[in-house]
Amino acid sequence: MFFALSKILEFLLTPFTWIVALLVLSLWLKKPVWKKRLAISSLILLIFFSNPYLANKVINWWEMDPYPLTSIDSPYDVAVLMGGSLRYYDHTNQRPVYSHSVDRLIQTIALYKEGKIRRILLSGGSGILLKQSDKESDIILKVLLQSGIPQQHIIIENQSRNTYENAIFSTEILNHNFPNSKVLLITSAFHMRRSLACFKKAGMTLMPYPVDKKGRSDGMTPDRIFIPDPAFLIYWDILIHEWIGMVTYKIQGYI
Repeated sequence: MFFALSKILEFLLTPFTWIVALLVLSLWLKKPVWKKRLAISSLILLIFFSNPYLANKVINWWEMDPYPLTSIDSPYDVAVLMGGSLRYYDHTNQRPVYSHSVDRLIQTIALYKEGKIRRILLSGGSGILLKQSDKESDIILKVLLQSGIPQQHIIIENQSRNTYENAIFSTEILNHNFPNSKVLLITSAFHMRRSLACFKKAGMTLMPYPVDKKGRSDGMTPDRIFIPDPAFLIYWDILIHEWIGMVTYKIQGYI
């Protein structure tokens, strides 16, 4: 029930939903004064949430800062790769379709190839509300094997549907099979705060390795500051998803 409610709440609170809802109401209402107010409000929200400068500032504030691979002096026994690299599996063409967070997977492969991690724990089942058959970890396993990583160095956790379950099920595996191991946690910089909080609640201490940084660290040109870009609505979707997750997880006692 919580899984389904969290998906519905996320949809209702995304900026795009607000913008469309106000626009539809402006077309539906009869009174001209309210039609005008709602249409203007919809336009203001669109301009605000599509502003690259504001979105970049907020996501940079929220994200945990990545650090270079070369700063890892000794290899970690296990790296937990959080799910989210996969968008879906294309059964027609028999290949995975990756998400905007595929950097999680790419950086994990790089860490293994550089000898910074000895094993990879793939944590992720299906986060799709109405389709639980395609397990992300099972699909990513094939990608790792194709990349030349031996199967004996890959651990599968394919039952989790969200970050809380990632932490609970992965901790069980780590405690049972790799007690007292040195563990690295790999996920997107925007997702790291919630992930660490869940693992801490589960009783597991890991070293964070943030990847997939969305915020820019270089200066922004005037056109990037003043000209709206609808693509930055995605930044706000990411942020609001994480904020909702932090609040609801706190209420549920997950963190």
